[in-house]
Amino acid sequence: MKIVNPLAILLLLLPLRLAALDSDGDQPIEVEADRLEVREQENISIYEGKVKLVQGSLVINSDRLVIHFNDANELTLMEMTGAPAMFRQLDNQQREMQGQAEQIDYTESKSLLELRRAARFDHAGDSIEGDLIRVNTENNNIEAGSTQSEERVKMLIKPKQNAKPSNAEDTAPAAPE
Repeated sequence: MKIVNPLAILLLLLPLRLAALDSDGDQPIEVEADRLEVREQENISIYEGKVKLVQGSLVINSDRLVIHFNDANELTLMEMTGAPAMFRQLDNQQREMQGQAEQIDYTESKSLLELRRAARFDHAGDSIEGDLIRVNTENNNIEAGSTQSEERVKMLIKPKQNAKPSNAEDTAPAAPE
């Protein structure tokens, strides 16, 4: 029987790439949970009970975190569940992005972050709420919708802040001659 170091598994999985802080991937990963189960034959690690994962600016909180990896110990899928499961991370401009949902999945091969059931995603003051939110972490495309026909997507987009003129005279209309 081969012994698997759970920390070695974690070193291969993060960070989520959604315009994330570049230095996060170079930071150590710390995980706390009430319980850990490694199923080597199935290539999964299961963390349960007040799970907290920290790597640089990335923080994940969930009730349960299941990490799937391939035979080369590369991340294939990360499943977070909770009431709600949450993550937050800084981008390179030090703006916070965060998400929460009852189920959050990150599929590495598709660069796909899916938030399902009571989902909310916030970034730089903008927010999206819906039953299902999909974020492509490679190109930052976002899709939101619902599996329930009566539920609607809600979005809040903050206006861009324009630079204020330095001189009030520059903005005054010209007087007629």
